[in-house]
Amino acid sequence: MSNEPTLLVVDDEEAICEGCNRIFSRQGFAVRKCNDANQGLNMAMRGEYAAILLDVKMPEMDGLQFLESLRKEKPIVPVVLMTGYPSIPNAASAVRLGASDYVTKPFTPEEISQAVHRLLHVALNPAGATNAVEAPASDATFRFYREAWYQINNEGIARVGALAVRPNAAKIESLRLPRIGEVVYQGLPLAAVIIAGQSPRLVPSPLSGVVVAVNDSLASDPALLLSDPCGQGWIACVCPTRLDEESKNCPPRRVLLLSQDIHAVAEQTERLRRLGCDVRTLANAKNLKAAQRNFDSKVLLFDAKTFGTEGPGIVGAVNAENPSMKIVVMASADCILEPAYRIRRIFYYAVEPFADNEIVDIVAGAFAPPSNPPLGSHNSELAQALGGIFITNRNRTRVRLISEPGLLRRENGLGLLLRRKLMQERFPLESSPSETPITPMNLLSVAAHCDRVIVLLAKEHGRLPGSLTRDTKAEYVAMIGAGADKVTTLLVEPSDLPEYPLAFEPDVIEALADHLAREMASC
Repeated sequence: MSNEPTLLVVDDEEAICEGCNRIFSRQGFAVRKCNDANQGLNMAMRGEYAAILLDVKMPEMDGLQFLESLRKEKPIVPVVLMTGYPSIPNAASAVRLGASDYVTKPFTPEEISQAVHRLLHVALNPAGATNAVEAPASDATFRFYREAWYQINNEGIARVGALAVRPNAAKIESLRLPRIGEVVYQGLPLAAVIIAGQSPRLVPSPLSGVVVAVNDSLASDPALLLSDPCGQGWIACVCPTRLDEESKNCPPRRVLLLSQDIHAVAEQTERLRRLGCDVRTLANAKNLKAAQRNFDSKVLLFDAKTFGTEGPGIVGAVNAENPSMKIVVMASADCILEPAYRIRRIFYYAVEPFADNEIVDIVAGAFAPPSNPPLGSHNSELAQALGGIFITNRNRTRVRLISEPGLLRRENGLGLLLRRKLMQERFPLESSPSETPITPMNLLSVAAHCDRVIVLLAKEHGRLPGSLTRDTKAEYVAMIGAGADKVTTLLVEPSDLPEYPLAFEPDVIEALADHLAREMASC
């Protein structure tokens, strides 16, 4: 976004106004807020706003009256209504008065951000053209969530991508890219790489947020993801909604390069930076300890060719001073000191790794987090059903998660991991083995005994397997009337195994459990 577009938030609850201010000020917006409807209407009439976020229930003047007055003077400015679950008469009136969209309270940062960015995309790109988003500076730090990366530009937008596969090791047939306006979540699928002769490889999103641009060049030339993964091969731009919280899970890849070959160092440094690495070069091993401490690097690339017979001794000294350092020895094909290096503690012994792009695999391995173990068998007959989980969170909100029959099991998969995460937070927890069909009558009964209800369904909704989507307009929720504002519906795109809809890789299960636990804890 450019020229800092301005939003107006009108809500008699200061907490809502301040929450919107925090969310959107980090996204490059200027935010004006008002707790009085009459004053807010005056601000809306006098000012120029990219969009107005408007509460429906306010004293003296409600949101529909506000909207009716506004439309007499400003028929075009986008307005997002913020409301409890809307009634049919209110919804009809809002449409008649030209409301652009609505979100139901309590909403998440992703929901309100998606509504605003969807409106601005339509307003700024009526023909459907891709949003123009400022690229990050060339020296902007790359931060990694597993193989996925992001960079933040001056407008607070994250350019995201991935080191998907080793260049030249396989042929990418196609890519499945996200769509502008989609909400993505950290650790859950962002894109998919279709490789000849292999199963599709899912690319996780490094951040949660709203997709605001997509790299259309990848659709016509998917090889860019291989040849320039951290440059022209970027995947999408995401407006992050939880950057402060989630950046802690995305460390930079800092590498120390120890070599006395100044010509090779320049080329190798550039190659590493094109892989998203932050590189510090050294020509003298005496400075290594201080460099490691100041630079906070856990990976050392050691150019054995330039240190000759002194090399094994240097590596041994590094081991003694920095036991956690991962040392990659880079040697020539005719090096006779390989046995001497291998008896030391090294991460990898490589023969000219930059010559054949093996460095890509080496860097990926050096920074790879520990793999998550499988969480039991998918066989539902071997595990007890888990129909619901009930907690009282730190806000003293009584929250119940219910799932469709056959979805969660107590001793394996998502059910097991979610219970573990909630118990680690020391929430009072009750689990119900009885599975309840998701019907309006059953939901009404559950809602009568708690403050919030989260419904988890496995349902195809056109996303990649493992994707999470909030269904804010679920038909069965609208049918229950009173109590509908307590219900949140979450849809998980099922796996390709109909009998095991949540049969995902452990990393995806881990991310799903994280997001569900956070949802229950933050109500």
